[in-house]
Amino acid sequence: NQFISFLSPFNYGMKSKIFGPKEGLTFDVTDFPPPVLAQRLSLITVFPVSKEINMAPVDNSPARGRDGNFELICSLKANDVVPVHKYKSNLTGLTVVIAEVEGPVVHGYLCLATEAHDDDGLPHTLEHLIFLGSEKYPYKGVLDLLANRCLASGTNAWTDIDHTCYTMTTAGSEGFLALLPIYLDHVLYPTLTDAGFITEVHHVTGEGEDAGVVYCEMQGRENTGESRSYLSMVRAMYPGHCGYKSETGGIMKNLRESTDNIKISLASEFYRPENLTVIITGQVKPNEVFQSLASLEDKIISKGNRGPFTRPWQTPVPAVTESQDIKVLYPCDEEDNGMVYVGWRGPSAVKELYRMSACIILLKYLTDTSVSPLQKEFVEIDDPYASKVSYSLAENSESLLYLIFENVPTEKIDLVKDQLMNVLKKIENGNEKLDMKRMQTVIHRHILESLSHLENNPHETIAFMIIGDVLYGNTKEDLHHRLNQVEDLRQMEKESEEFWLKLLKRYIIDSPSVTIRGYPSQKEQKSMTEDEKKRVAEQREKYGKDGLLELADQLQKATIENEKPPPQEMLTSVPIPSTASINFHPVECFTTNSNEQHPKLDLKQVPVQMQLDNVHTSFVYMFVLMDTAEVSREHRPYLPLLLESLLELPVKRGNKIIPYEDVVAQLESDTVTVSTRIGIDVSSRFQCGPYSHTACLMLQLEPSKYEICINWIRELLYQTHFTAERIKIIAAKIANDVAHAKRQGNKVAGDLMKGLCYNKDSNHYSSSMLRQHKFLTAVIEKLESKEKCEEVLKEIESVRQIITEPTNIVIHMAANLDHLASKVGDLVGPWKNVLHSDKTPCQKKMARNM
Repeated sequence: NQFISFLSPFNYGMKSKIFGPKEGLTFDVTDFPPPVLAQRLSLITVFPVSKEINMAPVDNSPARGRDGNFELICSLKANDVVPVHKYKSNLTGLTVVIAEVEGPVVHGYLCLATEAHDDDGLPHTLEHLIFLGSEKYPYKGVLDLLANRCLASGTNAWTDIDHTCYTMTTAGSEGFLALLPIYLDHVLYPTLTDAGFITEVHHVTGEGEDAGVVYCEMQGRENTGESRSYLSMVRAMYPGHCGYKSETGGIMKNLRESTDNIKISLASEFYRPENLTVIITGQVKPNEVFQSLASLEDKIISKGNRGPFTRPWQTPVPAVTESQDIKVLYPCDEEDNGMVYVGWRGPSAVKELYRMSACIILLKYLTDTSVSPLQKEFVEIDDPYASKVSYSLAENSESLLYLIFENVPTEKIDLVKDQLMNVLKKIENGNEKLDMKRMQTVIHRHILESLSHLENNPHETIAFMIIGDVLYGNTKEDLHHRLNQVEDLRQMEKESEEFWLKLLKRYIIDSPSVTIRGYPSQKEQKSMTEDEKKRVAEQREKYGKDGLLELADQLQKATIENEKPPPQEMLTSVPIPSTASINFHPVECFTTNSNEQHPKLDLKQVPVQMQLDNVHTSFVYMFVLMDTAEVSREHRPYLPLLLESLLELPVKRGNKIIPYEDVVAQLESDTVTVSTRIGIDVSSRFQCGPYSHTACLMLQLEPSKYEICINWIRELLYQTHFTAERIKIIAAKIANDVAHAKRQGNKVAGDLMKGLCYNKDSNHYSSSMLRQHKFLTAVIEKLESKEKCEEVLKEIESVRQIITEPTNIVIHMAANLDHLASKVGDLVGPWKNVLHSDKTPCQKKMARNM
């Protein structure tokens, strides 16, 4: 889920309510509480800021395009590193923003502000229809066929509450420049045929059932607990005439009643060049972009007067005058756990960027890690109120701050709001001290996370900064602020305790709130099922046998119409670009077995097998991979519990036991990110990443924390202290998460499929949600018994002993070694102590049949 990772500096739980037209788009809406792209602002920059607003483009290209049509509005730098140039056409009003991100790929984001005041889902509908052909290329799928010829990985799009964005990525600039005008022709001049609407949006089948790509997509999420709860919250939070309360994906009833006339009027209202910003991130020259747009500009002009244009989201947002408490029922097979959302109006995304950023830092302080005030009060207790407390922010012209309590036992749902306010008021009145040391850690870590995202996802990071400005910025100073917010963060480091307490009081304690109590309901599920059966039966009766046959024939004709292949000459009219100009990132690789070692770090002196990648990076990445093959079938289910526990347990340090709270706080201070998982790549609970036979401990750190984090590896793997209390709390957190996972049909189906495909000795089999729920429930029961408690601790310790044997360990590190050596000096010495003193070094490769 790409977009989620961009938001994670503010909250690993920040979610996106994004609708995409393409098969394979990986936004799992039901997996995340909405809303959308919650924090474009969140990608805070971290380098010294350049004060200069206007300057010449760094590649020396002229400020104006073909015939002077494109005028340079401003030229800035993101993070004082990446040049960003904003141009606007004097002829059409089309805006082009070019960010000179280094690397082999070029990304394009075609962004249009959209505003809807109903639940018809017209922005989402039109997003799908765009891909069915354009005036010049009137064939479904031709855009992706041409994209493949341009060395692109297809095309895609998303719909947010306040904008729609179409995306493309190519290897090199040549293919990008060829594809861009073709894509824009689809966006500005789609065919919008009846046949396309029938198949892509909504139709009634010959069996009398409702279908269509958009319809089925919304059918899969409209009645989830997260969707119902979030929609109820924004309905209450944005009263009166306000687009922020709309369901831009479309409600099924409204989709069934949509008409072509409405959708065409939407196209003419928002899909026009004055409302379109083309964001390009990569190595491409402005003049070449303007040349590629020349024919499109001519076409726009030839269409004549477009009429007056009003920028979306300019009307005042009605105020919230009183708190509301709303009970929401959602259909569910089980009634054990529900959810609670609590929201408040936040600062303006137009005029109060500093305060909005500060509010997010405050929410992060309250919820991030197991030592945060709300996690300690609601999660890290014997009888938890929730399995997780997370936060999010919707960056609207009047923003929305909210907290999410996941997997709340139904008997505790009504208690959450009062308990929440008790905790917050204790902080506000001083009964519970605001930990300013931890606040500094939160801000500093946020800076590092932001820099990390800029390094790992520079295209998306900068694009979302610009999208925020497209929607809510008014001046070049606004864009400068969004691209360079390091001054804000540095200022926050200087803010006093009083500042944060006033922020808490103003926007949360004294502000009207909306509380949504989401209850799972079998009765609601049964009622909805019966109502749907009745509606479909009435629909069949309405059309009759002949009418249904006519509908089936209509669908068949529409399908045939949409599947007409484009002529070969249309495809070959776009030349395949050369690959010679693609520049790859330089990487030097070394292993323990390499004959030639890097002069700064000889891996042959490290006591375990190791691989080193010397790359251009500002950070150090350490991956400890542990082979789990020797773990018995009986004890294999302990792996998820063991890995999650490693980061939240007390640590033996000499003759002392360091409390888990101190361990978590120190880890937060010493790392950018630290995580454990089964498999090499990122995986979620109850899922394994690639190479699932491995368990992985990953640390990302500043170069200055190199030796400290190597010590952390030893302490986490060998010196963590298992206690019944902590293991029970962590096991309960994982088990409580099953209720959420089981509400998602795709995850349940995937879980069952893995059970059929993988043998019983695999991590895929033992980590499944259903088996983990049964196993962890039994573990919790044993931990409550004095006789069986010791048995659990011995078994989990035995699993730890197996996977941390040096024969089962391989370490991978990626860093800029020259930069690292200049900061640290001796790179080899710290690794000599990475193993526990009673472990025998072993430099053999991991032995495992794949």
